[in-house]
Amino acid sequence: MAKNKRLTPNQLAEERGYFNNLKNIPGYRSQKPEFEVAAIQTVVDRLDAALVEETHLVARLDEVRDIIAEAGTQLVAKNDGAVVQVSAQFGDDSPQIQSLGRKRKSEYLTGRPKKKTPNNSSPA
Repeated sequence: MAKNKRLTPNQLAEERGYFNNLKNIPGYRSQKPEFEVAAIQTVVDRLDAALVEETHLVARLDEVRDIIAEAGTQLVAKNDGAVVQVSAQFGDDSPQIQSLGRKRKSEYLTGRPKKKTPNNSSPA
């Protein structure tokens, strides 16, 4: 089964214009019932209903995405607060801090260069 392509808004407007012109042709009678104005009108009505439903669904999708974004932000804030609590309870160098995705205090480099001792110096 071939997938139907969605018409652009401009194409839809153009097709609606053709249909309105068809309705205004006096004496139009199709040889085939599927091309009668009433049959085409049912397709237009179904299209209009689908477009209205799509608008509602897109609005609902936007609402759900906002809920997800808000809940995600709250989760990050709550986790950060819990890290502070774990640090206060177990210490900055505890495995519990590490299990929450943070570095233990002993894992940080001090940034100070090490002093060279005579045993570690290389001959010049």
